[in-house]
Amino acid sequence: MSVRWERFAGDTASFAVRLAFLHDPDKGAAASPDMAESWGAFQIWVRGVNLCAHADSGETLHSSHWYLLPILEWLSANWDPLLHEERPPAATPSIRTAAEAGGMASAMALDASGDAGALADREGQWEWNRRHALRTARDGGIVPDVRFRRLRDRVEISWTAARFAGAEGIDFLSPDGTEYAAPAAVAEPLHEVLACAAEWLQKRLPASERCRALVDSVGSLRSVERTEERSAWIAGLGTAWDRIDERWRELRDLGRSLGSSKAFEAAFGSGRSNDVVVEGSCGAALLFGSVSPTITGDDATELARLLLDAYDPSPVDGLADLSFDEPIDPSLRPWTHGYLLADDLLDRIGDEFAGSRVDVEALLDRRGVSLSEVRLDDPDLRAVAFVGGEHPPTIVLNSNHRSAGSARARRFTLAHELCHLLHDRSHGTRLAMASGPWAPKAIEQRANAFAAWLLMPPDSLNSAIAGAESPIDSPEGVSAVAGRLDVSRATLVEHLCNLGYIHEEARDELRPRVGESGSR
Repeated sequence: MSVRWERFAGDTASFAVRLAFLHDPDKGAAASPDMAESWGAFQIWVRGVNLCAHADSGETLHSSHWYLLPILEWLSANWDPLLHEERPPAATPSIRTAAEAGGMASAMALDASGDAGALADREGQWEWNRRHALRTARDGGIVPDVRFRRLRDRVEISWTAARFAGAEGIDFLSPDGTEYAAPAAVAEPLHEVLACAAEWLQKRLPASERCRALVDSVGSLRSVERTEERSAWIAGLGTAWDRIDERWRELRDLGRSLGSSKAFEAAFGSGRSNDVVVEGSCGAALLFGSVSPTITGDDATELARLLLDAYDPSPVDGLADLSFDEPIDPSLRPWTHGYLLADDLLDRIGDEFAGSRVDVEALLDRRGVSLSEVRLDDPDLRAVAFVGGEHPPTIVLNSNHRSAGSARARRFTLAHELCHLLHDRSHGTRLAMASGPWAPKAIEQRANAFAAWLLMPPDSLNSAIAGAESPIDSPEGVSAVAGRLDVSRATLVEHLCNLGYIHEEARDELRPRVGESGSR
């Protein structure tokens, strides 16, 4: 089949798109003129893998072939949430990627419950999936199961080899995977192919209203006014766009009234941006992107005030010599990654801890990290951490969290937030994150593992186990070791299983017997 027009953009080693228009095999008999004109082929490349490669009844095809106009329209219509909306549609511990969120949406669609709340949840799941899943634009075509979303200062691309109804004999060849890329590395190739394809279609069909509307929509993506809307998507203060946009603008107006102009600009000023994507958002958007989308007005005001009050034009960063941005590595399990980071920290500063007990609070004090408490309405939000060019390293604990009365939980939380301050700074310079059920799961799980290793390094753990009178796979043994290490029993059980001291069956049996309110 001859190629009428073709465009390739990007780098196949990281992210690239290839799109071509071909002659309609049905010669326009099965589609409208503008759809027929858009018959073509496309490829999406991620980390050297062609996600569109598939087998059709035993024949290997390297591109997806179909009418491409609906896909181009979907890209343009959903551009801002596709590249800027991070928060998944539900705070579920199992959701770490957009592909996993899409799987949950499919499962919910099968739920026959007529409950009003369940119906609203299903609608929210469907709407989220429609904004992020390429297959929602397939219009009958053979399209890979690929989803895009924002993850802090990167764009996540995740995919599965899942089949879909009506495509028997079709198997996509790439196994399930996830990759993270700089926003511009994804947005610019997508936009180049999208804009050029839209222009070609309009030139071919100058009288087509649909093609003209697509060109106008794509042209609007370069408007500087979209920067504010994109920051609103990152902040995600709501579950529907009109509310997300409204609450973000309300919060910005509030921020102007709460602090000085310099403090406001430091917290709410536009992040690094090019014409088509916000590459690094402002601290306030990053912070609110990790809290509940239905956060109360009082909590939103309090969190904004924290950022504004902490403004310092020349902050001292006592963690600067220890911090480095460590992106999530999809090839590593989060707990393995967290353990490696904590072990590296102990190798570098182990002499700062006196005796066998790791005193995290004393370390934070010596390093000049600001530590305070605030009472928030949300009992699930555990703590907030932020640092940046105009904010000193800061940890704020929520005194209303269910674990707030536990000294052991406080110790674990401080170690968890230390991981964020050290390794989750956007572009290596800035962090603003709230730890709770809506924070990015992989980042939270990694910080949990970091805290567990920091508080229970192997030498200390082995010594505590050796001194216990009861077996480590018994509630009595767990209590004895947890007491010696000054950690919660529940945290210890997970750590023991991760390190192979107990098997998963023993962990599952111990969980309900040693569970503690608010423990990790």
